[in-house]
Amino acid sequence: MSFVLKRSPFLKTPVACAVIAICCSVNVYAEQTDIESEEKKIEKITVVGATTNSEITTQELDNYQANDLEDIFRHTPSVTVGGSLGIAQKIFVRGMEDSMVNVTVDGAPQTSTLFHHIGRVAIEPELLQSVEVQAGAGEATSGIGAVGGAIRFKTKSADDLLSKDEKFGGIVKGSYFTNDGHKESITLYGKVADKVGVLASYVNVERNNMDDGNGDEIPGTASEQTLGFVKLNAELTANQDLTVSYENRKEEGEFGKQTNWAPLADDPLFESWGERETIVLNHTWYRNNFLNLETTIYNTESSFKRELYTWDASIETTGFDLRNTSDIGEHSITYGVEHKVDKVHAQSYEDFGGIFDEEGNVTGVYLQDHWQVTDNLLLSFGGRYDAYELDHKGIEANWVKIDDTWVVETDANGDPVTTSSEFSTEKQDGFSGNIGFEYSFTPDLKLSAGYAQALRGRQVADAFTVGELTPNPDLSPEEVDNTELGLVFNDGTWLFETSVYLSVINDVVFDKFKGREGVFYENIGDLETKGVELVVGYQGDDFDIIVSYNHNNVELNNATFVWPDANDASGYSTVNIDGVDLASYEYGGLGNAVGDSLNVNINYEINEQIQLGLNYNHVASLNDIEVFHRSMELGWVTELETVDKPGYDLVDVYVTYTPINSLKFNLSVQNLFDETYRSHGSVADYGHIPGYEAVVGINEPGQDMRFSVSYQF
Repeated sequence: MSFVLKRSPFLKTPVACAVIAICCSVNVYAEQTDIESEEKKIEKITVVGATTNSEITTQELDNYQANDLEDIFRHTPSVTVGGSLGIAQKIFVRGMEDSMVNVTVDGAPQTSTLFHHIGRVAIEPELLQSVEVQAGAGEATSGIGAVGGAIRFKTKSADDLLSKDEKFGGIVKGSYFTNDGHKESITLYGKVADKVGVLASYVNVERNNMDDGNGDEIPGTASEQTLGFVKLNAELTANQDLTVSYENRKEEGEFGKQTNWAPLADDPLFESWGERETIVLNHTWYRNNFLNLETTIYNTESSFKRELYTWDASIETTGFDLRNTSDIGEHSITYGVEHKVDKVHAQSYEDFGGIFDEEGNVTGVYLQDHWQVTDNLLLSFGGRYDAYELDHKGIEANWVKIDDTWVVETDANGDPVTTSSEFSTEKQDGFSGNIGFEYSFTPDLKLSAGYAQALRGRQVADAFTVGELTPNPDLSPEEVDNTELGLVFNDGTWLFETSVYLSVINDVVFDKFKGREGVFYENIGDLETKGVELVVGYQGDDFDIIVSYNHNNVELNNATFVWPDANDASGYSTVNIDGVDLASYEYGGLGNAVGDSLNVNINYEINEQIQLGLNYNHVASLNDIEVFHRSMELGWVTELETVDKPGYDLVDVYVTYTPINSLKFNLSVQNLFDETYRSHGSVADYGHIPGYEAVVGINEPGQDMRFSVSYQF
């Protein structure tokens, strides 16, 4: 979890947020017949899984000058980010990859993957107001397909930056990174009418190849990133708000063939271009106790194009979430419907190789009730029904071998000879429920427990492999059972929190590579994550220290493999294995084993002008991780091997100086002691295994001193 100082109005600890939310009894709303405009925001209440949820604020991102996903989640123990290269970064929540998590930007889901060697989440920290992390399946309002939890990015609006009497303002900011790049941004915001605000932001980032802790250059890590962002917010009436936002983020550079592997010295690099464009409309209408309507409509499109194989792909997601909250007596009931359409398109953009499309539709209806049974007991229960459907079609070129060279077969007119394919999956649907409670022994001491289910049907495929699919009519939907128990003490100064959890995704779906048979989506076993989180801390007026410990074990159980066996008459035998530690090289899209972590976060306000902080993060080593279970089936290897993930210790520091209200200087140092390490969220080092010398994840950058100056007018 991530904690920050409680003294600033812009800062709040996640535990304090949960405590405040739960203490707000629903009967507060029942006493109102109309909601005044200044009080119209509904307090969000969460019970199931609340103790392991966390929030990252804009102040934290500014203090350490966050520049990518790894910076955003650097001090959140339940989250690991692998890959020092932005476009290749993947997020792991409790060891589960972000493909198992419902990731949204202002409510717009970021869906599927464009290429399994790059990440699927692209965000610019400069525009973020907050980041919420829900670790593990939770309440019915968590969203579609949240079998591993949810990450919600919320962007800034003009009202977040304008003071009460201001009509116009702006922020100009420049940053320099010693390892190795620079960043510039300009943000303008203001009121174009009494009730209408507009924010516009442009960010440019240029990075050269970074150096690791040994001072060795990391090839293929240079990139250029740009962001254009516009957001309009309007108060339509005393009880209605509307926001519309548009974001365009681009990243390009010369990257390795496998973008999340470290290129060898003589490996070529390939020009690549990534882009995400998102439009979101949010409307809220807080009328009275029975009508508190929230509507989200979105369209987001991501694309990736590269010189290698002259291949490009795009994923477009369109949908809506319509929900209402009714406060009836001691009950606060949220219910709604959401619908999402994902479209994947992939093709070669020079020589014709094929055109492939998948379209996935999912509709969910949900209801969640928070019932204040007594002053001390809050009960939560709810459920949702989700239905998934998917259609696939493709036109593929026929390849023939002529003079030892593979070429596209052509007819008498010189046109390509093609083969068409089309299939649909059976509708995958089901109900998932949850129940939980929080009991307050005192205003400061609370016990909570929760059980939650979630269901996820077949998703649209990785755009890079969508043309290699073999349909599986026997594929079952994934169903998760998540159980959590938590105890929290927080009196505003002293903090203690402990939580334990066990999550099992039954019949987890994996896109198995089957050699010549292509890619085959299959239920391969049960994905289990279990762990414990501990937090202790002191929060004073000008000094905070928070210590957190996170232990997580993610493994595959009930997994069946068919291995060569000279002692069997058939030459093969079937082996059922429990306790397979996940390594992202073999189980990309599912998860990655991470070591135990200890995090110490310190913040100190010397005076109104100067603040400083330090964060220490220790990640324990993981050794003898058994690998090549799938490679044995394909005949690539004849025996299992092991890989290690060495531990590491990181120290980050920052100091901010604000001589006047409008001018701010910031110095932060990431990896202060120049540690050479590879994140446990990256591909491990297989280089010691003959034939696998190239399978090595990218090292993280060494020491990076970041200087920034910002002027607000």
